[in-house]
Amino acid sequence: MSHIFAIQAMFPVPDGTWVSPFLNSKDSQSDLPFGLLDGFSVAAGVIDPNTRSRIHVMPFVAQVTFVRSGVLIVRTKGPTDTAPRSLRLVAGQAVLTEPGEFFQLVNEQATPTEVLYIVSPAYVFDMGPNGELRFDDAVVLTESWEDLAAADERVRVPMPTAEQRSEALRRIRATKQAASRGP
Repeated sequence: MSHIFAIQAMFPVPDGTWVSPFLNSKDSQSDLPFGLLDGFSVAAGVIDPNTRSRIHVMPFVAQVTFVRSGVLIVRTKGPTDTAPRSLRLVAGQAVLTEPGEFFQLVNEQATPTEVLYIVSPAYVFDMGPNGELRFDDAVVLTESWEDLAAADERVRVPMPTAEQRSEALRRIRATKQAASRGP
């Protein structure tokens, strides 16, 4: 199967950045067939000037954040780290965030930073027909790094379960299969 995939219109996501999931068949917003790609997904992102995302964690997936243009600071804290660390990336560099690792994307520059997110397994995002978020592989926190340190990294928001992720995949598959059959 030969296709050309292109970055589509960006939309804001809960962490405060912009995303275009242009190569993700497990995203309810994508028009790609559900089974097209199972092992990974690719999305383009933009971090606006002088912006920091909210801290988030993804319990089920690993993410490579590749900087296409600009400068990006990635603050991370893994389960065994005693404190967050900051990594400064420039165009052509990438960082790996593992499942369960807290991270934040920071653009301190006066210009947007453009990135690619390569996620394995494929990122699951399930938006309902009325625009309600039903499942997202990213858990976006309201806490700051200081709040997390004070709470001993015990996040007070509910973490999704593997069963919830499987149910989201089932819904996305069913919706895409129904759409491909037409009226």
